[in-house]
Amino acid sequence: MTRVSLGDASLANMLARQGAELRGQVQRATQEVTTGRHADLGKALRGDFSPLLAIDASIARLSAFGRVATDAGTQTAAQQAAMAGLSSLATGITPMLIGMRDFQTAAQTSTLGAQARGRLESAIGLLNTQAAGRAVFSGVETGTIPLGPADDMLAALETAVAGATTGGQVAAAVLDWFDDPSGFGAFYRGGSPLPAVAVAPGQMVGPGTTAMDPVLRKTLAGFAMAALLDRGVLSGMHEERARLAVVAGETLLAGEDGRIALAARIGIAEAQIEAARTRNAAETTALGILRSEIASVDQYEAATRLEAARTQLEALYLLTARVSRLSLTEFLR
Repeated sequence: MTRVSLGDASLANMLARQGAELRGQVQRATQEVTTGRHADLGKALRGDFSPLLAIDASIARLSAFGRVATDAGTQTAAQQAAMAGLSSLATGITPMLIGMRDFQTAAQTSTLGAQARGRLESAIGLLNTQAAGRAVFSGVETGTIPLGPADDMLAALETAVAGATTGGQVAAAVLDWFDDPSGFGAFYRGGSPLPAVAVAPGQMVGPGTTAMDPVLRKTLAGFAMAALLDRGVLSGMHEERARLAVVAGETLLAGEDGRIALAARIGIAEAQIEAARTRNAAETTALGILRSEIASVDQYEAATRLEAARTQLEALYLLTARVSRLSLTEFLR
C-alpha cells in the first residue's frame, strides 16, 4: 500500500495553487487578447479611476445637451415648416385680393371671401402644429394648442366690427382686435415664450416664437379681414366689400418682410442647434476614443503573456502528472 507523506501533500497543494494561478493568468490574458481591454482595470489604473470618472461625467453631460438640442431642433424645424406654409398661403391670395381694385363684382368678392376663410383655417392649423406631442407655437404651454377654431375667431371679430360701415373701418377694427389683450390676447391659449436652453457647453438657444408674435398676428389679421367677407360683413355694399378685400391683401403684402425676417430668425436658431449637435457628437466621439485608450490593453503584450502562461501551465501539468505516478515501489527502486 502506498503511503502519502506530509511532504507529498504539501507538494500537491503547492502544485494545485500554482495551477489555479496559471489558469487565472491564461483566462485573463485570453480575455484581454479577445476584447483588447484590461481584464482588471483597477489594477491597470493602480486604483486611480479619476480619469475615467471625469470622462464619463463629460460624456453624460454632453448626452444631456444632446437631448435638449434634439428637442429644440425638432421645435424650430416644425416652426420653420409652418412659416413656409404661412408664406405660401399669403402669396397665393394676395395678388387676387389687391386686384379687387379693378374687379368689384359681388360674385368675385364672395369667392375670394370663401378662399380667404379656407386659408385662415389652414393658417390656424399651421400655428397649431405639434411636434413630438408638443405644440410648437404655444410657448411654455406645450401641452395646449395655441389657437381655437377659425369659426370662433370670426365670430369674435364679427362682434368687434359690428357697426362698421366701410371697408376701412372693418379693417381697423380687425387690426385693433388682434392687438387687444382682451381680443386676440384672450383668444390665444398658449403661454409666454419658452426660455433659452443650453444646447452645448456655453451656448444658449431660444426657440421662443409663439402665435402671439406680431408678425403672425398681422398675417392672421390679413386672412381674417378677407374671411369676414364670407360671413356677410358689409352685406350689400359691394364697393366697400371690395375695398376690405384690397386692404386685406395690402395687410398680407405688408407682412411679407416680417415673415421673411421671422423665418430667418428661426433659421439662425436651427443652424446654431445643428452646429451644437455636431460639436457635441464630435466631442463625445473624442472622449469615447480617449476612454477606450485608457481601458485598452497592448494586445501584443497580452498575447506574449498568454503564450508564457500557457507554456508554464503545460509544464506544470506535466510535472503534476509525473508526481502523481510516484509510488513507494518506484521510490525503492
